[in-house]
Amino acid sequence: MSNPQIQNIEELKESGKLDEALRVANTLLRKDPSNKDILIQIADIEYRKWEIARAEKPIDFLLHGLSDDAMSLYIKWVLQMEKTNRQDAKSYFKRALQILDEENPEILRCYGLCEYWLWHREQWIEYLKKAFESNKKDAEIILNIIEIAIMEESWWRAKKYIAYYYAHVSSLNFFDRERSHYDDKIALFDEFIKSNIDEQDENSTK
Repeated sequence: MSNPQIQNIEELKESGKLDEALRVANTLLRKDPSNKDILIQIADIEYRKWEIARAEKPIDFLLHGLSDDAMSLYIKWVLQMEKTNRQDAKSYFKRALQILDEENPEILRCYGLCEYWLWHREQWIEYLKKAFESNKKDAEIILNIIEIAIMEESWWRAKKYIAYYYAHVSSLNFFDRERSHYDDKIALFDEFIKSNIDEQDENSTK
């Protein structure tokens, strides 16, 4: 499948023309029913339409024939997490990690989040730290570490990564959202931590 065809679908998706994107993808799929790229596009379109069951069908088809495809396993994880099937989601991620020749920071990040929501506290730290070490320029990884550190009231860890964000913000990559989203969130977290630490210090002197 040529890149222009995939690009056309991507442009339709980004402009919000999901039904048209789906029609184009299905037309291409009829010509090449096993095309991995088109099947993944269809899954993504259905997911954006919040049709989780429909999104799973092309991924299940891929996993039936390509059980060792890390991207399909990753998407299956996303869909299982949306259905709150966290234990099943973890199994798909574990298989994806075993397949990858190199550690993928995005998969490590998501696996760490999966471990956290399964209440495996030590594991989430391990995987998110691995994700950070694999890609120290991904703002989403840094934000996730800070978010969970605050939820765990691990102020020192949150402060460490907030400081890192501010020190390296000009060289970070903002794949998921605009930089302004991260700037705003980090500023709120920084203010929240300072207020909590100040309150703890005040209480300790009483």
